[in-house]
Amino acid sequence: MKLGKIQEVPLREVWPHEASSFTPWLEENPDELGSLLGLDLAFVREKPVGKFSLDLFGSDLTTGRRVIVENQLETSNHSHLGQLLTYAGGTEPSIIIWLAKSIRAEHRAALEWLNSVTDSETLFFGIEVKAIKIGDSMPAPMLDIVVEPNSWVKEIRTSGGGNFESEKTKAYSNFWRSFIDEVSTDLPEFTSRTAWARNWLPSGIGVSGLNLNLVFYAQGLRTEIYFGSADPEVNQARFDSVLANKDAIEALTGAALEWNALDGKKACRISYYGPNGGIEQTQDWATYRKWFLDSYTLIKRVVKEEVLPAVR
Repeated sequence: MKLGKIQEVPLREVWPHEASSFTPWLEENPDELGSLLGLDLAFVREKPVGKFSLDLFGSDLTTGRRVIVENQLETSNHSHLGQLLTYAGGTEPSIIIWLAKSIRAEHRAALEWLNSVTDSETLFFGIEVKAIKIGDSMPAPMLDIVVEPNSWVKEIRTSGGGNFESEKTKAYSNFWRSFIDEVSTDLPEFTSRTAWARNWLPSGIGVSGLNLNLVFYAQGLRTEIYFGSADPEVNQARFDSVLANKDAIEALTGAALEWNALDGKKACRISYYGPNGGIEQTQDWATYRKWFLDSYTLIKRVVKEEVLPAVR
Protein backbone atom coordinates (compact mmCIF):
# COMPACT_ATOMS: atom_id res chain seq x y z
CA MET A 1 0.00 0.00 0.00
CA LYS A 2 1.33 3.42 -0.97
CA LEU A 3 0.95 6.05 1.73
CA GLY A 4 0.70 9.76 1.25
CA LYS A 5 2.77 12.36 3.04
CA ILE A 6 1.19 15.11 5.11
CA GLN A 7 2.17 18.54 3.86
CA GLU A 8 1.52 21.83 5.62
CA VAL A 9 -0.20 24.46 3.46
CA PRO A 10 0.43 28.19 4.07
CA LEU A 11 -2.60 29.57 5.87
CA ARG A 12 -2.89 32.54 3.53
CA GLU A 13 -3.36 30.16 0.59
CA VAL A 14 -6.45 28.76 2.29
CA TRP A 15 -7.75 31.92 3.97
CA PRO A 16 -6.24 35.01 2.27
CA HIS A 17 -7.63 37.45 4.83
CA GLU A 18 -8.55 37.12 8.51
CA ALA A 19 -11.67 39.26 8.45
CA SER A 20 -13.11 38.38 5.05
CA SER A 21 -12.23 34.67 4.79
CA PHE A 22 -10.97 33.09 8.02
CA THR A 23 -13.50 34.60 10.45
CA PRO A 24 -16.49 33.81 8.15
CA TRP A 25 -15.22 30.23 7.83
CA LEU A 26 -15.11 29.87 11.61
CA GLU A 27 -18.61 31.33 11.90
CA GLU A 28 -20.00 28.95 9.28
CA ASN A 29 -18.19 25.91 10.72
CA PRO A 30 -18.61 26.14 14.51
CA ASP A 31 -18.21 22.36 14.80
CA GLU A 32 -14.49 22.71 14.03
CA LEU A 33 -13.91 24.43 17.36
CA GLY A 34 -16.88 22.77 19.06
CA SER A 35 -15.71 19.20 18.49
CA LEU A 36 -12.22 20.13 19.70
CA LEU A 37 -13.56 21.58 22.97
CA GLY A 38 -16.55 19.29 23.52
CA LEU A 39 -19.03 22.14 23.02
CA ASP A 40 -22.03 22.82 20.77
CA LEU A 41 -21.14 26.29 19.50
CA ALA A 42 -22.99 28.97 17.56
CA PHE A 43 -21.46 32.32 16.56
CA VAL A 44 -22.22 35.76 15.22
CA ARG A 45 -19.45 37.69 13.47
CA GLU A 46 -17.82 41.01 14.35
CA LYS A 47 -19.79 42.03 17.43
CA PRO A 48 -19.15 45.69 18.33
CA VAL A 49 -17.41 46.27 21.67
CA GLY A 50 -17.16 50.02 22.14
CA LYS A 51 -15.26 51.38 19.13
CA PHE A 52 -13.78 47.96 18.36
CA SER A 53 -15.12 44.80 16.72
CA LEU A 54 -14.78 41.33 18.24
CA ASP A 55 -14.08 38.60 15.67
CA LEU A 56 -16.65 36.07 16.94
CA PHE A 57 -19.22 36.18 19.72
CA GLY A 58 -21.42 33.23 20.55
CA SER A 59 -22.44 30.62 23.06
CA ASP A 60 -22.32 26.97 23.98
CA LEU A 61 -25.85 25.85 23.12
CA THR A 62 -25.78 23.14 25.78
CA THR A 63 -25.06 25.36 28.77
CA GLY A 64 -25.70 28.87 27.45
CA ARG A 65 -22.21 30.03 28.40
CA ARG A 66 -20.95 33.00 26.37
CA VAL A 67 -17.96 32.37 24.11
CA ILE A 68 -15.65 34.87 22.38
CA VAL A 69 -12.96 34.18 19.80
CA GLU A 70 -10.10 36.43 18.73
CA ASN A 71 -8.18 35.02 15.79
CA GLN A 72 -5.14 35.79 13.69
CA LEU A 73 -3.40 34.06 10.81
CA GLU A 74 0.02 35.01 12.12
CA THR A 75 2.06 34.36 15.25
CA SER A 76 0.45 35.74 18.42
CA ASN A 77 1.36 39.29 19.42
CA HIS A 78 0.80 41.69 22.30
CA SER A 79 -1.76 43.68 20.32
CA HIS A 80 -4.13 40.72 19.99
CA LEU A 81 -3.67 39.80 23.65
CA GLY A 82 -4.77 43.30 24.58
CA GLN A 83 -7.73 43.08 22.21
CA LEU A 84 -8.74 39.73 23.69
CA LEU A 85 -8.80 41.14 27.21
CA THR A 86 -10.62 44.29 26.07
CA TYR A 87 -13.33 42.21 24.40
CA ALA A 88 -13.61 39.94 27.44
CA GLY A 89 -14.16 42.98 29.65
CA GLY A 90 -16.88 44.25 27.31
CA THR A 91 -18.82 40.99 26.89
CA GLU A 92 -18.23 39.10 30.17
CA PRO A 93 -17.82 35.67 28.52
CA SER A 94 -17.27 32.34 30.26
CA ILE A 95 -15.03 30.92 27.52
CA ILE A 96 -12.29 33.03 25.89
CA ILE A 97 -10.46 31.59 22.87
CA TRP A 98 -7.32 32.98 21.24
CA LEU A 99 -6.67 31.28 17.93
CA ALA A 100 -3.42 31.92 16.02
CA LYS A 101 -0.94 30.35 13.61
CA SER A 102 1.34 29.87 16.59
CA ILE A 103 1.19 31.16 20.15
CA ARG A 104 4.45 32.47 21.62
CA ALA A 105 5.71 31.06 24.90
CA GLU A 106 5.16 34.34 26.72
CA HIS A 107 1.55 34.47 25.53
CA ARG A 108 0.96 30.86 26.59
CA ALA A 109 2.28 31.87 30.01
CA ALA A 110 -0.12 34.84 30.08
CA LEU A 111 -3.13 32.62 29.29
CA GLU A 112 -2.04 30.07 31.89
CA TRP A 113 -1.72 32.84 34.48
CA LEU A 114 -5.21 34.12 33.61
CA ASN A 115 -6.58 30.61 34.12
CA SER A 116 -4.88 30.45 37.52
CA VAL A 117 -6.25 33.76 38.84
CA THR A 118 -9.81 33.74 37.46
CA ASP A 119 -12.75 31.78 38.86
CA SER A 120 -13.87 28.37 37.61
CA GLU A 121 -16.58 29.99 35.44
CA THR A 122 -13.99 31.87 33.31
CA LEU A 123 -11.86 29.72 31.00
CA PHE A 124 -9.03 30.78 28.65
CA PHE A 125 -7.88 28.69 25.68
CA GLY A 126 -4.95 29.08 23.31
CA ILE A 127 -5.41 27.21 20.03
CA GLU A 128 -3.02 26.97 17.09
CA VAL A 129 -4.34 26.52 13.57
CA LYS A 130 -2.67 24.85 10.61
CA ALA A 131 -3.79 23.73 7.17
CA ILE A 132 -2.61 20.38 5.80
CA LYS A 133 -3.07 18.16 2.77
CA ILE A 134 -2.00 14.72 1.59
CA GLY A 135 -0.76 14.57 -1.96
CA ASP A 136 -3.17 16.47 -4.21
CA SER A 137 -6.02 16.46 -1.70
CA MET A 138 -7.99 19.53 -0.69
CA PRO A 139 -6.45 21.37 2.27
CA ALA A 140 -7.95 20.56 5.66
CA PRO A 141 -7.84 22.55 8.92
CA MET A 142 -5.95 21.18 11.92
CA LEU A 143 -6.56 22.80 15.31
CA ASP A 144 -4.45 22.07 18.36
CA ILE A 145 -5.09 23.20 21.95
CA VAL A 146 -1.86 24.52 23.47
CA VAL A 147 -3.35 26.22 26.55
CA GLU A 148 -6.40 25.04 28.48
CA PRO A 149 -7.68 25.33 32.07
CA ASN A 150 -6.37 22.59 34.35
CA SER A 151 -9.93 21.53 35.16
CA TRP A 152 -11.14 21.33 31.56
CA VAL A 153 -10.40 17.70 30.66
CA LYS A 154 -11.81 16.49 33.97
CA GLU A 155 -14.87 18.69 33.55
CA ILE A 156 -15.61 17.38 30.05
CA ARG A 157 -15.18 13.75 31.09
CA THR A 158 -17.39 13.99 34.15
CA SER A 159 -20.09 16.16 32.58
CA GLY A 160 -20.72 14.23 29.37
CA GLY A 161 -19.57 17.03 27.09
CA GLY A 162 -19.88 20.19 29.11
CA ASN A 163 -23.43 19.83 30.48
CA PHE A 164 -22.56 20.55 34.10
CA GLU A 165 -24.37 22.39 36.86
CA SER A 166 -23.35 26.03 37.14
CA GLU A 167 -25.02 29.21 38.29
CA LYS A 168 -26.17 29.84 34.73
CA THR A 169 -27.61 26.37 34.19
CA LYS A 170 -29.41 26.67 37.53
CA ALA A 171 -30.86 29.95 36.31
CA TYR A 172 -32.13 28.34 33.11
CA SER A 173 -33.77 25.57 35.14
CA ASN A 174 -35.42 28.09 37.45
CA PHE A 175 -36.63 30.23 34.57
CA TRP A 176 -38.18 27.36 32.62
CA ARG A 177 -39.81 26.07 35.82
CA SER A 178 -41.40 29.48 36.38
CA PHE A 179 -42.45 29.64 32.73
CA ILE A 180 -44.05 26.18 32.80
CA ASP A 181 -45.92 27.00 36.01
CA GLU A 182 -47.20 30.26 34.54
CA VAL A 183 -48.37 29.02 31.11
CA SER A 184 -49.66 25.53 31.88
CA THR A 185 -53.26 26.75 32.11
CA ASP A 186 -53.12 28.36 28.66
CA LEU A 187 -50.76 25.79 27.12
CA PRO A 188 -51.56 22.36 28.58
CA GLU A 189 -48.86 20.75 26.41
CA PHE A 190 -46.33 22.21 28.87
CA THR A 191 -47.99 20.76 31.99
CA SER A 192 -45.78 17.68 32.15
CA ARG A 193 -42.65 19.30 30.72
CA THR A 194 -39.33 19.12 32.55
CA ALA A 195 -37.59 22.41 33.30
CA TRP A 196 -34.31 21.81 31.45
CA ALA A 197 -31.10 23.32 32.80
CA ARG A 198 -30.37 24.53 29.27
CA ASN A 199 -30.87 27.66 27.22
CA TRP A 200 -33.76 26.22 25.23
CA LEU A 201 -37.10 24.49 25.85
CA PRO A 202 -38.40 22.21 23.06
CA SER A 203 -42.00 21.33 22.26
CA GLY A 204 -43.16 18.68 19.81
CA ILE A 205 -45.73 19.62 17.17
CA GLY A 206 -46.96 16.24 16.02
CA VAL A 207 -44.35 15.40 13.38
CA SER A 208 -41.20 13.46 14.19
CA GLY A 209 -38.07 15.56 13.75
CA LEU A 210 -39.97 18.86 13.86
CA ASN A 211 -40.03 21.00 17.03
CA LEU A 212 -41.17 24.39 18.20
CA ASN A 213 -38.41 25.68 20.50
CA LEU A 214 -38.09 28.59 22.91
CA VAL A 215 -34.48 29.76 23.02
CA PHE A 216 -32.11 32.10 24.82
CA TYR A 217 -29.45 32.69 22.16
CA ALA A 218 -26.25 34.72 22.52
CA GLN A 219 -27.93 38.13 22.34
CA GLY A 220 -31.54 37.65 23.36
CA LEU A 221 -34.72 35.61 22.84
CA ARG A 222 -36.13 33.72 19.89
CA THR A 223 -38.88 31.24 19.11
CA GLU A 224 -38.03 28.84 16.32
CA ILE A 225 -39.42 26.08 14.15
CA TYR A 226 -36.59 23.54 14.12
CA PHE A 227 -36.26 20.88 11.41
CA GLY A 228 -34.13 18.29 13.21
CA SER A 229 -34.74 14.93 11.57
CA ALA A 230 -31.81 12.52 11.53
CA ASP A 231 -32.11 12.57 7.73
CA PRO A 232 -30.79 15.91 6.36
CA GLU A 233 -32.60 15.37 3.06
CA VAL A 234 -35.91 15.20 4.93
CA ASN A 235 -35.07 18.44 6.72
CA GLN A 236 -34.20 20.21 3.48
CA ALA A 237 -37.32 18.94 1.69
CA ARG A 238 -39.58 20.05 4.54
CA PHE A 239 -37.83 23.40 4.82
CA ASP A 240 -38.21 24.02 1.06
CA SER A 241 -41.90 23.13 1.21
CA VAL A 242 -42.49 25.62 4.00
CA LEU A 243 -40.29 28.26 2.34
CA ALA A 244 -42.66 28.20 -0.62
CA ASN A 245 -45.29 29.71 1.72
CA LYS A 246 -42.95 32.38 3.09
CA ASP A 247 -45.16 35.34 2.18
CA ALA A 248 -48.27 33.83 3.79
CA ILE A 249 -46.33 32.88 6.91
CA GLU A 250 -44.79 36.32 7.37
CA ALA A 251 -48.20 37.89 6.79
CA LEU A 252 -49.48 35.82 9.74
CA THR A 253 -46.62 36.84 12.01
CA GLY A 254 -46.61 40.46 10.90
CA ALA A 255 -42.82 40.37 10.82
CA ALA A 256 -39.94 39.17 8.65
CA LEU A 257 -38.59 35.86 9.92
CA GLU A 258 -35.06 34.53 9.58
CA TRP A 259 -34.87 31.44 7.35
CA ASN A 260 -31.72 29.38 7.94
CA ALA A 261 -30.74 26.16 6.21
CA LEU A 262 -27.91 25.56 8.77
CA ASP A 263 -26.01 23.54 6.15
CA GLY A 264 -23.13 22.56 8.44
CA LYS A 265 -25.48 21.08 11.03
CA LYS A 266 -27.71 19.16 8.57
CA ALA A 267 -30.76 20.87 10.07
CA CYS A 268 -32.93 23.88 9.25
CA ARG A 269 -34.56 26.60 11.30
CA ILE A 270 -37.13 29.39 10.97
CA SER A 271 -36.61 32.01 13.67
CA TYR A 272 -38.82 34.69 15.16
CA TYR A 273 -36.67 37.07 17.20
CA GLY A 274 -37.64 38.91 20.36
CA PRO A 275 -35.98 41.38 22.73
CA ASN A 276 -32.31 41.44 23.61
CA GLY A 277 -31.44 40.13 27.04
CA GLY A 278 -29.90 37.30 29.02
CA ILE A 279 -30.83 34.81 31.70
CA GLU A 280 -28.74 36.77 34.21
CA GLN A 281 -31.22 39.68 34.08
CA THR A 282 -33.63 38.16 36.59
CA GLN A 283 -35.49 41.46 36.93
CA ASP A 284 -36.72 40.96 33.34
CA TRP A 285 -37.90 37.37 33.68
CA ALA A 286 -41.57 38.36 33.79
CA THR A 287 -41.10 40.20 30.47
CA TYR A 288 -39.32 37.19 28.99
CA ARG A 289 -42.09 34.82 30.09
CA LYS A 290 -44.74 37.00 28.47
CA TRP A 291 -42.79 37.29 25.22
CA PHE A 292 -42.21 33.53 25.06
CA LEU A 293 -45.93 32.89 25.73
CA ASP A 294 -47.07 35.38 23.07
CA SER A 295 -44.53 34.29 20.46
CA TYR A 296 -45.17 30.59 21.08
CA THR A 297 -48.91 31.12 20.63
CA LEU A 298 -48.29 33.04 17.41
CA ILE A 299 -45.82 30.57 15.88
CA LYS A 300 -48.00 27.63 16.98
CA ARG A 301 -50.76 29.13 14.81
CA VAL A 302 -48.28 29.41 11.91
CA VAL A 303 -47.34 25.76 12.39
CA LYS A 304 -50.98 24.64 12.39
CA GLU A 305 -52.09 26.70 9.39
CA GLU A 306 -49.00 26.69 7.15
CA VAL A 307 -46.22 24.36 8.28
CA LEU A 308 -47.99 21.08 9.01
CA PRO A 309 -50.02 21.09 5.74
CA ALA A 310 -46.76 21.68 3.83
CA VAL A 311 -44.70 18.91 5.43
CA ARG A 312 -47.30 16.13 5.64
